[in-house]
Amino acid sequence: MSVAPSLDRSPEPTRSESTLRDAAVRVVRRYLQDLNGTECNDLYSLMLRQVERPVLEEALRHCAGNLTRTSELLGMNRATLRKKLDELGITH
Repeated sequence: MSVAPSLDRSPEPTRSESTLRDAAVRVVRRYLQDLNGTECNDLYSLMLRQVERPVLEEALRHCAGNLTRTSELLGMNRATLRKKLDELGITH
């Protein structure tokens, strides 16, 4: 019986992508361990809520407040970026 070759054609992650992924894995694992049997029914939305603000703030800081550059860095439309910043109360 032969093993079929992998069909995953996604490019190898860059070093910084691997580092970011590894950090996310560590945080999620630690959070789940810290639950210590406590119910959690919204881990996905909880993680997004906790990560979205610092990602937007740091991207904005990195781009010195320039919304066009920030939206390009994040890979999102500038209007979407403005909407998210407003929703989160982040001044721009």
